[in-house]
Amino acid sequence: MTQNKDSLIHFILSIVPIPLIEAQEIAQGFHPVRFKKGDFLLREKTISDDYLYLEKGLMRTFLFDLEGNEITIDFFLENNIVFEVTSFFNRVASEANIQAITDCIGFKISCEKLNMLFHQKPAFRDFGRAILVKEFMASKKRNYGMINKTAEQRYKELLATKPQILKHSPLKYIASYLGITDSTLSRLRRKT
Repeated sequence: MTQNKDSLIHFILSIVPIPLIEAQEIAQGFHPVRFKKGDFLLREKTISDDYLYLEKGLMRTFLFDLEGNEITIDFFLENNIVFEVTSFFNRVASEANIQAITDCIGFKISCEKLNMLFHQKPAFRDFGRAILVKEFMASKKRNYGMINKTAEQRYKELLATKPQILKHSPLKYIASYLGITDSTLSRLRRKT
């Protein structure tokens, strides 16, 4: 499978200001990958070994609650990094699943090769740190929003910031992500 790595190189350069040749060298460590709708990047109880740049498509992270219901924790849009941080860096079994909602293409690198790049390329360490900070801030914002925003406010924010989720994701995933029932989501959609 051959894919042009220009989008990956551009993404790296958008995160850290480094020479183009260095971004190209970093991109060489990534390999093309495709997922069909429904495929898993990661299943719970396995160790995350893939650090994925999602070029096109939509993925989600989900857990099972105590009653066995799927709860969507996060969505990953194209032009983003996808991985389960705790499992990946601590080398422990994941509690989460990461699944393609649509057909997806991207580039991945293993944990071992990623760590080699971190040691070989100081600028890539800055890239990794910037990705972690961005994801940490997004997670905090989401956690706070689940506490201090109404369901309608959370829905409107999702609509404004990530409309492609609403176009391509099943409503049950969106409802669980927002912490509401399917019927509440339907009511909110009719209102807006």
